[in-house]
Amino acid sequence: MATMRIKQVLATNTYHTLHKRYQHNLNQIKNILQRNDLTIARADKNRAIVTIYKDSLEQKVKIFIQENHITHLSKDLMDTYQKQIQQALQKCDTLVEKGRHKYLMNIKPTAPMLSAYIKTHKEDKLI
Repeated sequence: MATMRIKQVLATNTYHTLHKRYQHNLNQIKNILQRNDLTIARADKNRAIVTIYKDSLEQKVKIFIQENHITHLSKDLMDTYQKQIQQALQKCDTLVEKGRHKYLMNIKPTAPMLSAYIKTHKEDKLI
C-alpha cells in the first residue's frame, strides 16, 4: 500500500503546474552553476547557503586538512576496532553483564565523513 501511495504522489506531482515551474527554476540554477564553475555549500552557523567557486572550496578543504593534520585512511579500520571492543567486553564480564553487551556495540559502525561548512561570520570565510 505504501509503494502504491508513493507512486500516486509522484504521478500527481509531475503534472502539477507549480512543480513544473520549480523544476524549470532548479534546472536554470544548475545550468548557471555549471557554466560558472560554482558549487553550493552550507553555512556554518545558520541555515543559509553559500555559492562558491569549486576550486576555492577544494583549496579551503585542503588547507583545513593540512592545518589539522588529518590523514586519509586507505581502508576502513572500524571493523578491527569493533572486534577489539567486542573482545574487551567479553573479558570484562564483572564490569558489564553479558546481556548488556549488545547495547554497547554499534551494529555497523562507520567513520564520519568530512562535511565542509563555510564560516560566513569569519573574515576569511574559513571552513
